[in-house]
Amino acid sequence: MDSHQSRRQFLQAGLALPAVGIVSSDRLEPVFQENPSAPKVVYRTLGKTGLKVTGVGYGIGFVPVTDVVARAVDMGINYYDTSRDYGESEKIFSGVIKGKRDKIIIATKSGRTKKAQILEDLDTSLKVLGTDHVDILHLHGRDNPAQVPDESIEALEIGKKSGKARFIGFSCHDVNNMVPFILKTGKFDVIQTTYGFPIGGRYREQAIARLHEAGIGVIAMKVVVALSGFNLKTVENPPARPNGDGPLAGIKWVLQNPAISTTVPNMRTIPQLEMNFRAMSERYTPADEKLLTLLNEQIRPDYCRMCYECKGVCPKGLPVADMLRFLSYNDFYGDYHRAIVSFRDLAREVRDVRCSDCESCAIQCPNGVHIQDRLIRAQQLLA
Repeated sequence: MDSHQSRRQFLQAGLALPAVGIVSSDRLEPVFQENPSAPKVVYRTLGKTGLKVTGVGYGIGFVPVTDVVARAVDMGINYYDTSRDYGESEKIFSGVIKGKRDKIIIATKSGRTKKAQILEDLDTSLKVLGTDHVDILHLHGRDNPAQVPDESIEALEIGKKSGKARFIGFSCHDVNNMVPFILKTGKFDVIQTTYGFPIGGRYREQAIARLHEAGIGVIAMKVVVALSGFNLKTVENPPARPNGDGPLAGIKWVLQNPAISTTVPNMRTIPQLEMNFRAMSERYTPADEKLLTLLNEQIRPDYCRMCYECKGVCPKGLPVADMLRFLSYNDFYGDYHRAIVSFRDLAREVRDVRCSDCESCAIQCPNGVHIQDRLIRAQQLLA
């Protein structure tokens, strides 16, 4: 991205409708109801899996709120994302879905790379969830082909062949870096990746379009993290600060893209659930665009767009985009636990760096993020 890109061009990049490789697709289907006054369940097809998934799914996170999850099932939301890496998440979730397994689609993930470990995780997930199969088995957080060795793929295929996992894929943040590998490998049914305002834009549109054209189902995560309205100045776990219809507009923005099969926002309250539910059947409007443009300006100095222009730039070798993402879990999502666990998985030599020691930062963010200030905050809060 050109660091001298104008403000107007940047906003257009963040708000523009997807264009490349999507309009001509023969897999597109109507995804909006004609009467938006009554929120309804709207289904999309998850790539070549043929699964019919609700446009708004549910990322149940580390600590599912059982009343909200139960209400989501009753409302008809059918896609639920969890992980072996999320502590007690699967166990808590299993208590909510007893007797309702046939109504929902379950995706879980393994963060490990060895074949035996991944298969062990799958068996553990099935036992904890109380089911004989999951619908999607993901490898968790793979942003480099080296993180998907042959034995990891073999484990996925064994899980699929055994019937313990109906379909296979992985989650990633840097989808552009992974698309050539995904297409060349030809093994994956679905991919879960970061996509949402204001981190969609041109950087991800073409990659997602290529996956869609190949019949690979695309699940969007982090769809409303930037719009959740938390207090950036609070040093500890910040309290929620209502941000109006920002999350609703954000999900509607994502669902404009017919290459996105479903979304997995985390929902902690019934009002939040009901607002997100509306996004399936409401069209994205000029008012939504105006609101998101305003919010984009408010969060510009603090929220990383994950364009990866900073990759390899830091002379001390910091994985800047990853570190800022971990900080955003706290500052924009109110999840201090996830932020600190993620940060402490970094190598010791990375965690020991202090950006306050540098007179100036080598990275000049093209999107206007105050990189050094944000890294210092991450180090003070999480290291």
